[in-house]
Amino acid sequence: MSTLTELRDYVHAQTDTTTTDLPNATVDNYLQEAFNRTINAETQWPFLEKTWTGTQTAGNAYFAMPSDCEELVSVVDSSNNNFRMTQIDLNEAEDQYFRAVATSGYPAEYAIWNDIVYLFPQITYDANHEYSVRGYRTTIDWLAGVPTVTEPDCDSRLHLPLAHYAIALAYAQQEDEQLESVYMERWQRDVELARKKIMDPRHNRPLIMGPNRITRIGHGRYRPSFAFDLP
Repeated sequence: MSTLTELRDYVHAQTDTTTTDLPNATVDNYLQEAFNRTINAETQWPFLEKTWTGTQTAGNAYFAMPSDCEELVSVVDSSNNNFRMTQIDLNEAEDQYFRAVATSGYPAEYAIWNDIVYLFPQITYDANHEYSVRGYRTTIDWLAGVPTVTEPDCDSRLHLPLAHYAIALAYAQQEDEQLESVYMERWQRDVELARKKIMDPRHNRPLIMGPNRITRIGHGRYRPSFAFDLP
């Protein structure tokens, strides 16, 4: 674990500089660039996993994605025996459910557009309806916290690599290309090693070759049950 202050001190110690030579504000900019590039190495970091509650307001057939949700991967209807809904493309949903409004039952599929989760078949309720939403959150602005307390918003194994990237940029500012290359390579090597360890499954996972869902020409082993009203 490394706080922002500890990372700053490490950068200054490795580059043999002071806050006069290399202001903390500059180090923070380097660390932010390092953080962004490191996080962008993966789309589904385990430390960004989160579960929210999505609320379908009475009278609506949709709900807004959580504001800090970067990627939504699952919507579960707890009112329908914890049924996990299937995500489909919005264009396909509009074609499949054209002019179809469900008069009973529960939605079985959802589509995302402009951070709105649209539920299909379209069915509304007289009271708010809640769903369990699972996905990956956005990162927080960890540099805005208290430097002696706040830590990078990532796995602790990625903390020091951030400093190595910042050190590389500090040497680039000093036009020392050799040391810049040394620390940039260290950042890349350390991130890759940590990434492999973090992303490795903790247990064997089943291999899923593809989805099994209803199409216009057939259906899979599950067919959702609902009634349609075609105006």
